[in-house]
This record gives sequence, C-alpha cells and structure tokens, in this order.
Amino acid sequence: MSGLSDYSSQPSLRLSGRASLEMDLNLYLQRIGITELTPCFSTPSLSALREIHRCHLFSVPFESLSIHIGEKIILDTLWIYQKIVLRKRGGFCFENNGLFLWVLQELGYQPQVLSAKVRNSFTCVFGPPFDHMILTVELEGRRWLCDVGFGDGIRDPFPLEAGWEEEQDSGVFRLRVEAEEWYLERKEDNDQWRSLYKFTLEERRFEDFREMCDYHQTSPRSLFVCKSLCSLQLPGGRLTYIGRKLISTEYTKGGGSVKTNEELREEEIPDMLREKFGIVLSKKLVPKDEMLAPYDKD
Repeated sequence: MSGLSDYSSQPSLRLSGRASLEMDLNLYLQRIGITELTPCFSTPSLSALREIHRCHLFSVPFESLSIHIGEKIILDTLWIYQKIVLRKRGGFCFENNGLFLWVLQELGYQPQVLSAKVRNSFTCVFGPPFDHMILTVELEGRRWLCDVGFGDGIRDPFPLEAGWEEEQDSGVFRLRVEAEEWYLERKEDNDQWRSLYKFTLEERRFEDFREMCDYHQTSPRSLFVCKSLCSLQLPGGRLTYIGRKLISTEYTKGGGSVKTNEELREEEIPDMLREKFGIVLSKKLVPKDEMLAPYDKD
C-alpha cells in the first residue's frame, strides 16, 4: 500500500490550475478517512471510485445547518473545500457533489454534471429544474451515476442503465426511464417503489446551479430552509438530526429499515452535533422543523 506522501508525488495525479495553489487533495482524502492508498488509485478505476464515493458518504454529513446559523452558502469550489475539508463541516447537494466533482477531475476522471428534480418526501411533488446536482462517470465500458449529496440515496456508483435494479446495503434501488426522463427509485418496506429524483442526460455546468443554490437558502418551498437537518451514513444505517429530534435508522435486508427517535432539548443540540457528526458550529443554531410550501409545477 502507498502512503499519502507517495500519492502526492505521482506526476499524473498532481493538482493543477488555480485550485492547486489553495486546495490539497491529500487533505480531502484524509477528511474522508483514506490515509493509505492502494495502487488502483494511480489511474481512474471503478474500485477506486467506489471507495472514494463510499468513504465520502461515511465521513461528510448531508446538512443544512449553515442556513440556520446565518451563514451564506457560496457556490464556489474553494469556499466549499474550506468548509468541508478544513472546517470539518458537511453540506447539501451542490456542496457535496460540487466538491466531489473537483476530486474526480483531479484524480483523472472525466465526470459529467447532470440536473435532477427531487421528489419531496413531505409534499410528494418534484422540485424545479436544477433542484439537485448529480454526476456521471464512464468507466469499464459503462456509465455510472455518482451522488454523494443525497441523504437517503445510493452508497455506491450505480450503473446508468434503464431497468437496472440493485441491492446496496442502504436499500434496493432501480432506474426507470419514461421518454427522456430517468427516475432513481428506492424500494420501500411495503415493496412499493418510491421515486427519489428524476433527471435527463443533458450535460450541465457547475455554475448552472447558482440560482438554485440561492433558492434553497431562501425559499419557503425549500426543505433546507424549513428544516435544520444533518444526516450521515453509517455502516449499518443512517443517523439524522432534524429540528429537535435525532433519528437512528437501521437498514434491513431487502430494502427495509427500523427507525428510533430521540427528542432533544435545544441546549443538547450543539453537543450532539459534535459527538455524533463531528460538527462544531461557529454561531448559534436556531432549530427548525416546519412544513414547507409545495412547488406547484412538475
């Protein structure tokens, strides 16, 4: 196995451009718990992609806490790197997948950015265009969906093939296609399929999500505005904080799950965030768990 010092010295994997002066790929890898690297990291491979994808999900929370401490989220790769890597925070999809986009580019992959519309689990309505950002990568003769910015989604890269169904340790997922729209769906406890989000294969740019990044910080239709939340994938489940509640989810075989809830006092929340999620906030958090206004267009 190679150490990080060996990894950074490999010419084909050195950082380049403006980011190389201000962002360190080794620090990102340490942030997600990769301190020893196997030879598969020297060139793009499916095994390396799977390891990075999974390690990111187990290390970086999916969270909206910035909105509830008065901190503006900026759609800028350097700002996101400083928040997630240096300040040990998490973020919502534009932050997590935005950083992952940079990581994949630096590792020699050629990721493409796609736009998705999330089906809100509270209103059951799909969001507006550019509601969610996802990535795809072509490897080993197949195209793979990557998403480290969705709280209840895939853990491993998912084959971008119509009708593909796969059980991962976080649930059973499939891709369904209608016309030109692809639906990522998750099997529920009652064996019914629930759409998580839908997307097209039209390539986008990271900058295209700037307006929706602002929207999700200000709109009463945004889940992130209406709920202070933080969620982290665990080996056998998921831990989620919302408002004044801590929810522990244990995954069971076949796509099922068992949940337990714990009520929190407001003064307990900062210690809980530090102990459970590794997050220390710079300002006072205002807990929030309100219903959101539905988006009236599909």
